[in-house]
Order: sequence, then C-alpha cells, then structure tokens
Amino acid sequence: MIAGTLFSPLLSSQEKKPLTNWAGNLTYGTTNVFTPDSVTQIQEVVRRLAKLRALGSRHSFNSIADSNKSLVSTSGLNKILVLDKTANTVTIEAGIKYGELCKYLHENGYALHNLASLPHISVAGACATATHGS
Repeated sequence: MIAGTLFSPLLSSQEKKPLTNWAGNLTYGTTNVFTPDSVTQIQEVVRRLAKLRALGSRHSFNSIADSNKSLVSTSGLNKILVLDKTANTVTIEAGIKYGELCKYLHENGYALHNLASLPHISVAGACATATHGS
C-alpha cells in the first residue's frame, strides 16, 4: 500500500492526451508517462517497471525514445543543487533545461563553454545524445 501511494502520484497529467515531440510531428506510443521529482521516486519507478525508457525534453524527430510500455520524464528533476564557487562547478539534476541553467549561471557570474543551441534542451538529454551547439 505504501509503494502504491508513492507510485500513483508519479503519473503525468499528459496521460489523458497523446504525447508528442517538441515539434508536434511525432506522437509517442504510450500514455503511461511518469514524471518523478526526486531520486527516491525515480528509483521506485525503475524498481517497479520491467520495461521503461527515459524521455528528455522530446526534441527527437524519430521514435528512438518511444515505447509502447512506459516512459519516465526527467522534467520534474530540474533543480540546481549546488554552485561551488571554490571548485567552479555546478551540480544539477538531469531534467534542467539549458535556458534555466544558463540564466542561473549568468546571474552568478558563470557561463558554460559549450551548450545545446536551443534553450529547451535538457542537459542530461544533450549529454546522452551528444548534442552540441558548436
């Protein structure tokens, strides 16, 4: 019962309508989308589902991230955790978008050497797909 209580709030509000990519020209094959907002929640999703694919900011123009089973979105994992000004490092969650991260870094006197060319791309998605703006 506790696991069910933990698990049920992770269902996305998108489950009622078809999920599409950023451009709207690709419709995903599942309505079973989970949007955890903590590491504990994402661990629970991974533990409970036999088949699962990760979904970033949906800038894909092909069905590589599609699933007829379940998708887990990183959009709820979008926080800046630590800016270490001594080490000049920033620790972030997977779903933060470049536009959000760059604004925060700029406000604190920092910038990225290289980044995706569009602000809505998630940092983990860019790393996973070798996206670059160079």
